[in-house]
Amino acid sequence: MTHGRPSIGLARRMEAMDETMDKDRRNTWRCATAHWLARLDLTFTPALEAEFERATGRARRYRFRRVGYLQLAMTHIGAIGLYALLGDAPAVILATLAVDLFSLGCWVILRRKPGVFIRESVMMSGVLSWVVMAETLSLYADPSHLWIIQTAIALQPFLMAAAIQLRFAYCVAGCAATVAIVAVGNALFSSAAPAEQFWMVLVQTVAAIYALFGCWRLEERERMNYRAIRESERNARELDRANTHLARLTHHDELTGVLNRRGLRDALAEADRDTRRAVVLVDVDYFKRYNDHYGHLAGDDCLCRITRALAETLAPTGEVVARWGGEEFLVMLDADSPETCAARVEAMRRAVRDLGLEHSASPIGGAVSISAGYALGAVADDDDLDKLVHEADQALYAAKQAGRNCVRGPAAADCGHLADMPATARA
Repeated sequence: MTHGRPSIGLARRMEAMDETMDKDRRNTWRCATAHWLARLDLTFTPALEAEFERATGRARRYRFRRVGYLQLAMTHIGAIGLYALLGDAPAVILATLAVDLFSLGCWVILRRKPGVFIRESVMMSGVLSWVVMAETLSLYADPSHLWIIQTAIALQPFLMAAAIQLRFAYCVAGCAATVAIVAVGNALFSSAAPAEQFWMVLVQTVAAIYALFGCWRLEERERMNYRAIRESERNARELDRANTHLARLTHHDELTGVLNRRGLRDALAEADRDTRRAVVLVDVDYFKRYNDHYGHLAGDDCLCRITRALAETLAPTGEVVARWGGEEFLVMLDADSPETCAARVEAMRRAVRDLGLEHSASPIGGAVSISAGYALGAVADDDDLDKLVHEADQALYAAKQAGRNCVRGPAAADCGHLADMPATARA
């Protein structure tokens, strides 16, 4: 056995481990690069991008006009400085007029509310026109004054990035064009030394890089804020829908959709308390047998159809039907006399019977029917409602005792001929 050197198998394992670590490092760099490149792409999905532009387009056009006016004013102020540096008044005036005409064209285009490409390109072109003017005039300047003009040009990327806040892609194009204009202008026409030209281009490049980073951060935050606001609005809408649904569940019966007890009391609290009303209690005859025979799903459907039949007999306003519990319903009618009330409640009974819902387990005619009891009076508060409900409940009990499928009112105001008819005849 050889000592002092690793075996061949161990060496291969170590090489494999090194290769794995190198691959992991390459993957890490690749992932990091892909992550940052993905962050540079600030655009949303097409649909969200369109919404973002609709939400921010008007504010951006306003900002562009405002900054454009400021840039135009600074151009005229800067023309005075250029005249002091150059001493060539005609050249400065012609260059300033050219920028003014170009700015006027940009203003006309922006007034037409163009799309994103034209809007951003116009503002970028407006800044680049000033860069071209300054670079052209620098050819006539004394070499000792070149750095003053180059410093003014170096500020233009920051104008595009921070003041105008061009979209990042257009700011990249504008900054690249600024550096290219300076580099080409110095290389072809400038009398400065090559080293000085190099430093001028380097300064412009560094200024462009800083400006682009600021532009990227500003747009990223703007888009993050928009996404957060949109998410907040969506959450608020969902919360409103949830609250509406909760309020509906609180005040409405989930199965039939009509008011429940709480909803009925709240509705009465908002109604005219001086109006004389009829409180009607309706009970589905032999409903437990219906559920046992046909099943609970059929029973639920039966209750829903009965609810619709009752609601169709009511006036459009002022009258409500509520589920009072189980197979019982409470109906509030605007009725000022026992005769009117009796006729209205009888119409409800017939409407349910006319549905023709089969009920073979019922001993009264083989079809679904209801029994109803009513009471009349003013409902000024919950005590009045409870009193009328109690009287209507006693009348309902009397209807059940009379054989069901009939209507009963207070003892002195029973529904005359209906009370005397046999149950089978009333069917």
